[in-house]
Amino acid sequence: MFANTSWNWKRPFLVIAFLTVLAGLFLVVNVSQATPPGGVTPEPIAAGQLPSTFNAIFVDKGQDGTFKQVRSDVDQIVMIKFTVAPGGHFGWHQHGGPLWVVVASGTLGYYGADDPTCTPVIFGPGSAFMDPGSVTHTARNEGADDVVIYVTFMLPEGGLPRIDVDHPGVCDFLP
Repeated sequence: MFANTSWNWKRPFLVIAFLTVLAGLFLVVNVSQATPPGGVTPEPIAAGQLPSTFNAIFVDKGQDGTFKQVRSDVDQIVMIKFTVAPGGHFGWHQHGGPLWVVVASGTLGYYGADDPTCTPVIFGPGSAFMDPGSVTHTARNEGADDVVIYVTFMLPEGGLPRIDVDHPGVCDFLP
């Protein structure tokens, strides 16, 4: 009988301990260094699902002159117009797949997380560039007028146009 009593108090104790740990997992504060955008207004233009998966292959010439092959399965195309106020920025992020950017107006500075000098690549009106999607970066309005860009995202199934990334520790003037 004593063994049975011992088991009875242990079982509720174990259930309570388990529930306490489980509740604690939901209450833990997630300390993230993700950097949300500021001064950026997105305007969705269109989105479409491809009839079948398309395997896209691009050759990207990096700033250092080296070439890198970018491959992505593309299931959906998403087009968004972004307006960036003077001083506005996109925050540090990546994308779920490659994308094309066309700068319609203003001056956009593109900052790579792998550049310890924090030197932007500057894009003005009429310029365009490709982002492979898996690169941590941010961009900001470097001028006194709004920047307007049109972005065409090529995303795999379930891919996101934006994936927040923790601050990489470069470009301290950017959040």
